[in-house]
Amino acid sequence: MAARVLVIDDSPMTVQLITQALAGAGVEADAASDLASLDERLARGNYEVVLVDVNMPEMYGDDVVEFLRVQRKLTAKLLLYSDIAEDELAKKAKNVGADGYITKSRGLEAAVAEITQALGGGAEGGQARRRVLVVDDSEATARLLEVELSARGHEVMTANSADAATKIILKKKTRPDLVLLDVKMPGVNGEEFCRFIKGNSLFSGIQVILCSAQDEAELQKAQERAGADGYIRKDALIAREILDLLS
Repeated sequence: MAARVLVIDDSPMTVQLITQALAGAGVEADAASDLASLDERLARGNYEVVLVDVNMPEMYGDDVVEFLRVQRKLTAKLLLYSDIAEDELAKKAKNVGADGYITKSRGLEAAVAEITQALGGGAEGGQARRRVLVVDDSEATARLLEVELSARGHEVMTANSADAATKIILKKKTRPDLVLLDVKMPGVNGEEFCRFIKGNSLFSGIQVILCSAQDEAELQKAQERAGADGYIRKDALIAREILDLLS
């Protein structure tokens, strides 16, 4: 059974990034944004680690830690998470008896690493490190994919157009093993760019997976027209499906 983490934060973007990154690291993550949803999540079962944002509109993180430890008798490791000065954050964590703290300024990957360390090592290892190129004109989509795959130890590059991706593929030292390719992009679209990759003998070892919000029937046709190795619907872009392609 996967390790379980509860993220308590009122920012939907922060919650999405952290939970996606943890999923990519093989960690099951839930989220709560207020007291009502916190009670609901705690009723579901136990967590090994609880990550608590310090500053939230309805509650303060240090108060939440004290509540969880004293009143709810939670045995999980409790970590404060904030962008306030580190010395202040360390003092808050010590005062309320938290097991530690994570500073937001250190970045998402550092946060995931510290959470998995608190879990006692985190995800299962053993997968080979691969070089992946994410080609998508949506910065948000590219970032989510980069976070998920980087958390698994893969080298990830991003490009927002076929032109930018071509410059990466042409250089042997940056040539990827796998390209996750958005179908609909301005200029050269995904199908055209896939045909360019598959039509060049230099790139014969590169896998190309089309990514799109189109329905499955349309994606299947696009894969056939482009000669791609496969496709993934964007609403199914979860770490396990992508990482299966890398094994």
